[in-house]
Amino acid sequence: MSYRIMVAIVLCCHYMSAFSALGMPLFLPIMLQELDAPLQSGWVGLLFILPTLMTAIAARYWGRFADTYGRKTSLLRAELGLAVGFLICGFSQSLWQLIIGLSIQGLFGGTMAASNAYLATSITDKNALKRVLNFTQFSARLALITAPIGLGFLVHHYEVLSLYRVLAILPLLALLLSFLLKKDVIAPGNVGTIENTIELPKASANTKSSNKAKSDKKETEHSAQSLTGAAFFANPYLFISVLQFFLAFCMVVTFPYFLPFAKTFGLSTSQIGQLYAMPHIMYLICQLLYGRISQRMPAASLNIGFAVLAGAVLLHLTDYLPLIWLARMLFGVGMFMCYQSLHAQMANTNQSKHSGKIFSRYDALSKWGGVLAGLSVTLFVPIFGLLSPFTLSAVMAIIAMITIKMHQHYSTSAKNHTYFKNI
Repeated sequence: MSYRIMVAIVLCCHYMSAFSALGMPLFLPIMLQELDAPLQSGWVGLLFILPTLMTAIAARYWGRFADTYGRKTSLLRAELGLAVGFLICGFSQSLWQLIIGLSIQGLFGGTMAASNAYLATSITDKNALKRVLNFTQFSARLALITAPIGLGFLVHHYEVLSLYRVLAILPLLALLLSFLLKKDVIAPGNVGTIENTIELPKASANTKSSNKAKSDKKETEHSAQSLTGAAFFANPYLFISVLQFFLAFCMVVTFPYFLPFAKTFGLSTSQIGQLYAMPHIMYLICQLLYGRISQRMPAASLNIGFAVLAGAVLLHLTDYLPLIWLARMLFGVGMFMCYQSLHAQMANTNQSKHSGKIFSRYDALSKWGGVLAGLSVTLFVPIFGLLSPFTLSAVMAIIAMITIKMHQHYSTSAKNHTYFKNI
């Protein structure tokens, strides 16, 4: 199978899975009505984050599963898990059956992490991997735009829960397509500690003289303390995953209450939908344009990306509608810059034999960011109003920028320490 066909199959399968998983949560209030369940906002919010929470909990175990039994096997598992979860939701007759279906969708899903892990194992070229990781995010943004439009049309003609039965066909088609993919080879010793982590100095087998040991004792203790304090910044995978947590929080915290926020401007439902989708549209535009001019453009800066995000969400605090449209466009540009930089760093530090663990943790922290964001706005909005999600997003973006600066400081200090030690 050629490289292009393999990438096309994975991206197509990811889009089909993401279409249902990302599109249906918007219609949770209607589902609750169909089940004669209470329509309190608390229920809607809890069900909204339930699949995300379950995915975050299960991610580490599926990462080990992928590294042990194969990334293709893990991808097939994720697609089958989505299909089963959708079918249970589609045949639900009570709220608790819907909760079970959403939980299974989250526990056994996770197609983003499974797709990225398979691609990272199959693609060795760093630049090619960076481009492909950008396109998995591209397919997710495309699903966020097309799913509400397509499903919104169908909702007027069919019961929402019955749509789950039809949408289960999509992950099943993805499952059949994924069988065509080449099985990745699991080499002995795949499961273990990632090589790029810092270990504390270990005692040498050959005992040195007592005087030499005493003279080095102070330096060793100092090094151990330094390494312990800088362990987070020295582990590239953990650092990138935590930044993904910050990015997910910045984005998701603005989602749940965007509809009532936009209604304060007197917009129609269709206009609110366009305003809501604008960041994702800008992301797609930036991705298409960047693909054509990337050779003449400098690498995207993660720090600048978070700065653009912070400025964009703070711009939402204005009462002037044209500035809100500008804020939505800048939000999409900031998202693109952050993802572009994160994917480049993931590609540069990729170790294919640990790709299941790496991308599962990466996806898990993203999901935890979404869960914490959802819980935060549930608590803050009733107290501080509809503008508080944008303030929270800006605060998290600033924290991310501080974290990046600290990482740069530790990296510079570590390089200088190594340089002077080798003189």
